[in-house]
Amino acid sequence: MYRVLVSKREGRILVTGKERDLRLVEEGWDVVFESFDWEEAFDFAMDMAEEEIVEWYYDEAVKKKFITGLSVAT
Repeated sequence: MYRVLVSKREGRILVTGKERDLRLVEEGWDVVFESFDWEEAFDFAMDMAEEEIVEWYYDEAVKKKFITGLSVAT
């Protein structure tokens, strides 16, 4: 599950699939979107961003692109 978390106080948006990042909710962040698709979560974050900084984990983005690019020989 990928989530978009927002900290209005810090002006930051985080796209994450890491469960450990839910601890940020205790620090005042809000979960504003959830999806099983990384790209959908990323697009949501980019669409909502105005002045906020959008952050994401490089390894999650690369893994999504790698998995999408795989083909199965039949």
